[in-house]
Amino acid sequence: MCTGQYKRKDHYYKLAKKMGFRSRAAFKLIQINKKFRVIRKGDIVVDLGAAPGGWSQVALEAVGEEGFVLAVDIKPLDIFKQNNFAFLKRDIFDEDIQQEIMDLLPRKPNVVLSDVSPNISGIWEIDHAKQISMAERTFEIAKEILRGNGGFLVKVFQGRETSDFYTKLKESFKFVKRYKPQASRTRSSEIYIVATKLKGVINRG
Repeated sequence: MCTGQYKRKDHYYKLAKKMGFRSRAAFKLIQINKKFRVIRKGDIVVDLGAAPGGWSQVALEAVGEEGFVLAVDIKPLDIFKQNNFAFLKRDIFDEDIQQEIMDLLPRKPNVVLSDVSPNISGIWEIDHAKQISMAERTFEIAKEILRGNGGFLVKVFQGRETSDFYTKLKESFKFVKRYKPQASRTRSSEIYIVATKLKGVINRG
């Protein structure tokens, strides 16, 4: 007999296949965006850790033809054949990545998404530390490239370093909220932090 966790996993996996999404993670972004409206029509969106592309699919639908989505990942990604989509194959820790991102965008982005995760070792302290390091890096990128009042959505694994990271986000954004979408597995330690209205940035393109 299946537990509720696996029933839900099967539900979102099957639903993703049925609806043509590249991953069941697409439903996490759908649920988050429905609640917080992080992505809006016409937005420029950067999707960090985009492979296999589920979040980029959702973002493309949310921004519409007037918007633009740039997917970034060290892994290869089958490119969506749309004029308002681009893919950058790079590591988020590359020093020049911010400039490379901006070179591919029509203007500074409204939103930066990060569903980045490390390769899981099974040793919790190591996995948590690696994931927080990746979240910190995506936060650095977001602060440098976002428009004023822009938004940042990032996955973190709950642990001893999560609160400090949350506090850093509150220093940079006017609205910060932890959220666990229904599509996340019940026993998973992952949560998402929604941060909007970036402070102190003057919009100049």
